[in-house]
Amino acid sequence: MSLITVVIPTYNREKYLPTAIESVLNQTHKEWKLLIVDDASTDHTQTIVEKYLDDPRIHYVLLPENSGIGKTMAAALERINTPYFVSLDSDDWFDEKTLEILLDEMERQPETTNVVFSNTVFWKEVGDTRELSEIMRPPIYEDKYDYLEAPMVWPRFYRTQAVRDVGGFECDDPMQGRFSHDKYMLLKLIGTGDIHWVDANLYHYLIHESNNSHTKNWPQWTKARKYILTKILKLWGDEYEPAFVYTPEGWIYVNELIPKEKPS
Repeated sequence: MSLITVVIPTYNREKYLPTAIESVLNQTHKEWKLLIVDDASTDHTQTIVEKYLDDPRIHYVLLPENSGIGKTMAAALERINTPYFVSLDSDDWFDEKTLEILLDEMERQPETTNVVFSNTVFWKEVGDTRELSEIMRPPIYEDKYDYLEAPMVWPRFYRTQAVRDVGGFECDDPMQGRFSHDKYMLLKLIGTGDIHWVDANLYHYLIHESNNSHTKNWPQWTKARKYILTKILKLWGDEYEPAFVYTPEGWIYVNELIPKEKPS
């Protein structure tokens, strides 16, 4: 019986998608489901995916219109029937032992652990080649408030029910879930349980010109982040008011948490 669903949300990633899919097929742990959710791609994504659909573990959903990563993940969540799922961006790939290690770690955890994650290997696309950029061992904090400005973590191996319990992937921000959906979900889950780090290099992240997080998209990221971080603080007890600072490049971050006066 499959305990894990791998979700690959994709939009116009025909150049990279085969590598992502092959990295799932090459897993040492073989009992998985793969759900590819296509956000109305206009390239050859569907043709590429159809080559893999002879494998009964692989399922493909084509959304009727492009709506962004948040709504794509929400559509995926509706279709997941396994206790755990993990997201894989369609321009990235897994180490061959990713599912084996993450499942083993999650099964050892108490029910209060909502997410398991690992180190991330960053690669930079240079022409037709990939060059190793860095390996990130994410900082681990005792205080949940430190995660407001912590680097994002990969891969995110979720407890499915925990994600549903916090309301799933929401798209109520000004950019309707197109930016920072992953941070939004992670912070919601940190507010209700624990996250657990595995010291292993399990996720490969490719840096290229069309990354969603590219600097050209920072104005949209800023609008989403300001809303999301403000809402998270309210969900976490509404004890602080965020003081935001904008960098010259256009990024926004929380510079200070100002305690709110409690009603007398």
